[in-house]
Amino acid sequence: MRCNWRRWLWGIIPLLVLSWVAVQAEHSRLERDLAERARLALVEGGFTWAQAEFKARDALLMGRAPREGEPGKAADALAAVWGVRVVDNKADLLDKAEKYVWTASRRNNRIRLSGYAPSIDTRRAILGVTKASFPGFEIVDRTTLARGSPSSDVWLAGVSFALKQLTAIKRGDVRLEDLGLTVTGQAEDVSAYRTIKQALANSVPKGISVTADLVTAPVASPYMWAAHSADGRLVLSGHVPNDAVRADLVAAAKAGLPRAAIVDQMQPGEGAPQGWVDIAVAILREMGRLQGGGADMKDATLVVSGLAADAATAEAIRATLRAAVPATIKLTDQIQVKEPAPPAVPPPSVVPPERSETPAKGPEAASPARTDTAAQSTPPPSVVPTERPETPAKGPEAASSARTDTAAQSAPPPSMVPTERPETPAKGPGVASPARTDTAAQSAPPATPPVEGPALLRATACKEQLASVAAAGHILFRLASAELESTSFQTLDKLAEAAKSCPGMRIEVGGHASSEGSAELNQRLSLRRAQSVVAYLVHAGVDMAQLEPIGHGAAQPVAPNDGSQNMARNRRIEFTVRPK
Repeated sequence: MRCNWRRWLWGIIPLLVLSWVAVQAEHSRLERDLAERARLALVEGGFTWAQAEFKARDALLMGRAPREGEPGKAADALAAVWGVRVVDNKADLLDKAEKYVWTASRRNNRIRLSGYAPSIDTRRAILGVTKASFPGFEIVDRTTLARGSPSSDVWLAGVSFALKQLTAIKRGDVRLEDLGLTVTGQAEDVSAYRTIKQALANSVPKGISVTADLVTAPVASPYMWAAHSADGRLVLSGHVPNDAVRADLVAAAKAGLPRAAIVDQMQPGEGAPQGWVDIAVAILREMGRLQGGGADMKDATLVVSGLAADAATAEAIRATLRAAVPATIKLTDQIQVKEPAPPAVPPPSVVPPERSETPAKGPEAASPARTDTAAQSTPPPSVVPTERPETPAKGPEAASSARTDTAAQSAPPPSMVPTERPETPAKGPGVASPARTDTAAQSAPPATPPVEGPALLRATACKEQLASVAAAGHILFRLASAELESTSFQTLDKLAEAAKSCPGMRIEVGGHASSEGSAELNQRLSLRRAQSVVAYLVHAGVDMAQLEPIGHGAAQPVAPNDGSQNMARNRRIEFTVRPK
C-alpha cells in the first residue's frame, strides 16, 4: 500500500498554524514576565528613572540618570534578572544645570512650581508636600529634571521649609538657588510676619542659608505712630515698616532721652508716608528738650507738643522739625514755652551777714554799686579774661582810679572765690572824677541787676563744683554725632547731682568744636551735643529752667587747631554758672 503524502498536508498545515499561535502566545507572556521582574529589580536598585523593554529575552534599557555611573549600574542590575539574555544599554544622563534653581510662587489661590528637580521621586515628593500645604489651591508643576543639585536630603529639606514660609505670605515667592534661600512677599498679617521673621532667623534647616529676607509687613491703614514722654518713660507706639527702622528709632530715642526708659509698643506695618523715618528720628532727637513731649502721626498729619524751657529752645525745635518734615506732611505745632520763675526778692529788712560795707557818702556812693555789678560778670571756666592796659593814675585821683580799674577787671578764675572788699569813703579831690566812675559802669553788662555777695559766691562755688566733676571724668560722643557714649553716664550723673545742689542758678551748657569741617556744621554739631547733655541732665532730675544749651562751634578754641591732640582739646563741653 502506497503512502499518499499529499493527504498528510491536510494535517501538517493545521499543526504548523497551531504551533505558531502557541509560540506567539508564550512569547508575549514571556516578555511581560521579564519586563515585570526587570522593573522590580531596577526599583530595588534605586534606578527609578530607568525603563526596560523586551524583545523576546533581549532587554533594551532606556531613561536619563541623575548621576554619573548610574546607567552602567542599572544595566548590570537588569542583566542579573533570570531569563534575560542580553541588555542593550541606551540610558543617558540628565542635562546638568549650572545654577540649581527652584521656585514656588503664590498668586491668589494658585501655586506655580518651576525650576529643577533632581529626580522623578523628588519631584513627586515636592508635589505632594505642596498639595498638603495648600489644600484647595490650584497646583501647576513646571519643574524639569536636571543634574547638579546639592546634597539631596539638605536640598529637599530647604524646599519643604520654603513652602512652609509661603503658606504665611499673601502674595510672594520662595526661591532656592543651590542652598541659598530667598523669601519675598507680603505677610498675611502681623502674626504671620513675626512667625516668618522668627523662622528665618532661628529655624532654617542645617545646610540652608538665608540669602535675602524680603518679607514685608501687611499694609496698615490708617498709618499711625506716636511717641510720648512722661515720668522718665518714653513710649513708642503705632506702626513701623521693619525691624531695621525700629532699631534706628530706638537708637534715636536713646540719644534724645538717654536716661528715659524706652517702652517699645510699635507694630510692624507697611504704608508709611514718604519721609516718615527721617521725621520720626528728628522728633525723637528733639524730645529731650521738651518737658512732657509728645508726637502723634496719622497718615500725612503730624502733631508735636511739649513744654520748652524758653522761646529760643522752642524756636530751635520748630526749625529742626520744619527742616525734617516734607511739604506733603501737615505739621501742627503745639509746643509751648515755660513761664520763667519769678525772681527771688530778699526781705528788705534783712541784711546779708556775709557783706560788710561801709556806707559811701557823696558822689562816691555810686562807685561800690558799679564795682559789684562788674564783679557779677564772671566769665565761663575756660575763658581767660583779656588783660586791658591801664594808664597809671596820678595825684589825688589815684584812689578813685584804682577802684574804677578794679571794677573794670574780669572776675577771678573759677578756682578763686571772690570776696567782697569793704569800701572806704573817698575824700579830697578824687571824688570829682565822674569820668572814671562812668567808665567802670560801662564795663559791666547794663542789663544785669546788682547781685548780692552771697548769690555771687554760690554761683562761683557751683561753677567750681561743676568744673571739678567735669575735669575728673569725661563726656564722650559717637563720631560726628550728638549721641552720648554710655561711658559718659557716670560723669553726667555726678554733674546732675552737682547741678541740683545749685538752686536759683542759671547753668549754660556750652558745646565747642574743633576747626575740622565747615563752620556751619561745627556750630550745629556743638549745639546738638550741648542739647544732648541738657536732655540727660533734665532726665536725671535737674530743672530744665536752670539749663541753657549753646553751640559755640569752633569760635572759642583753648588750643591751636594744629594737631589731633589740640583738636581733641577743643572738642569739649563747658559749664558757665550765673545767678538768675
